[in-house]
Amino acid sequence: MKTTIKKLKNCKRVFEVKIPPERVRGEFDRVYDGIRKVATVPGYRVGKAPRELLELHYGDTARNEVIKNLIPESYKKVLEEHKLTPIAYPDISDVKMDLDMGLSYVATIEVRPEFSLKNYKGLRLKKKTFEVKEEDVNKNLEVLREINAEMVPAKEGGEKQKVLPELDDEFAKDLGFENLDRLKESVRNSLKNAKEEESIRDLELQVINQLVDMADFEVPESLVLSEKERLLKELEAQLEYINRMQKKENPDKPFTLTDKDRQELEKDTMLQAQRQIKAFFILDRIAQLENIFLEESDIEKAIEEMAIRYKKTKEEMRAYLEKNNLLDQMALNMRNARVMEFLLKEAKIE
Repeated sequence: MKTTIKKLKNCKRVFEVKIPPERVRGEFDRVYDGIRKVATVPGYRVGKAPRELLELHYGDTARNEVIKNLIPESYKKVLEEHKLTPIAYPDISDVKMDLDMGLSYVATIEVRPEFSLKNYKGLRLKKKTFEVKEEDVNKNLEVLREINAEMVPAKEGGEKQKVLPELDDEFAKDLGFENLDRLKESVRNSLKNAKEEESIRDLELQVINQLVDMADFEVPESLVLSEKERLLKELEAQLEYINRMQKKENPDKPFTLTDKDRQELEKDTMLQAQRQIKAFFILDRIAQLENIFLEESDIEKAIEEMAIRYKKTKEEMRAYLEKNNLLDQMALNMRNARVMEFLLKEAKIE
């Protein structure tokens, strides 16, 4: 078998494969032996028909079977021989077969990017400082009062008016707290936790940005385009929501994007998609280098926790995840979270 491989941009490889005629003839012999065992040819018992008649009656079937067998077999050998890791099925074209010339075809694939990764430990990061101000606590308490407001009839006219509860111990008890101080403490802690989460998300973003900026390599175009489409769908949903809100507040001034805005949006989304696919491969490589992986028990535990959260049985939760093809994505997110924990632990945070 002869193979020539061309390296194209964006992780694309095109290889031409030529399978020698003797291998093709040997496969035809094997296929016709199989056909003879079951073929019905007038004038002959099953299993006794001569090859010429089998070729006459089953020539197309045999030809298709030989191609169907030899292309996957040779394709697998090419991948092993050249240590290629495709990210999807190949695009097979230009298939030619002749008993004297053999079988040839062209396969186009996209492979995982090749790149070296250095200096991912000890990244320099800046953690955002924050404080929970009294005015933030008071704003949240006002929101709670609004949520728990009652509509009561007015003294005159019979129309109902909104009455906010007093901000006192009684109000706190109605919400399940010992007193007002305990309620304020709970609100303060919630705000503190939210700010801490925001701070960690910012550190993670710094990590991703630094890693992506440091690593210079191309990524598969099909993955980028797929990610771009996903991001655009999310964006369209957000724009639709903004549009609905705008219509409610100001019906005469609908929210619209100009053609220029849309072009900029598409360009930005493409760049974002490229960075996110690059980040995916970088985190995957770090996971391999540092032996960060999940056990089956980790997946089971996560499914169990989700089942409790959504008030389902573990079996129902797993069935839902499998039906919607979410199990692999969940496992990937969990693995990436561990990689990020490792990177933050190794980083120098100011």
